[in-house]
Amino acid sequence: MYSDFLTFRLDLTSALLINRANEVYRERWDLDVRALRVLRLVCAEPDITPKTVSQRALIEKTLLSKVLAELETRGLISRNAHPSDRRSIALRATANGLEVAQASEALGSALEVELAKGLSANERKTLERLLGKLSKSLLANESASGRANEPPH
Repeated sequence: MYSDFLTFRLDLTSALLINRANEVYRERWDLDVRALRVLRLVCAEPDITPKTVSQRALIEKTLLSKVLAELETRGLISRNAHPSDRRSIALRATANGLEVAQASEALGSALEVELAKGLSANERKTLERLLGKLSKSLLANESASGRANEPPH
C-alpha cells in the first residue's frame, strides 16, 4: 500500500506541519513558511546571493524569485549589487525584516513544541537524531553523484 512508504509518511507529516504553521504565520505576518525560511536565511547571512538561498532553502529559482519580490515589496529585504561580484545580487534584511524574522523564529519554536506534543521528549530526540542521520546520508549520496546543489522541482 502506498501509505506504507516512508516517503509518503514523511510527505504527509511535513504537509500537515507546514499547513498548520502557514495558518499561524499568515494570520500574524501574511507570510508562509517558505517566505519566512528565505527571510531567515537572508538575515543570517547578509549579502547572500539568490543562488545560495535557492540551494539552502531547496527552492527552485523561479519560485524563489517570486518570494524575493514579495519580501522586497513588503520592505523586509533589499537587493543590491554584490560587494565582491558586481554581476551578482546581494540580499539583505531591512530592520523590519530582522524584526519579523526574529519574532517568527520565536513563534516557530513554540509552534514546533506544540505540534510535536504527541511525542515524548525521548521520542522527539530520537526522531531528530534519525532524521539528521537520514538527511546526512542522502546528502552525501547526492554530493557523490553531483546533484547536491540542485533544488527539487
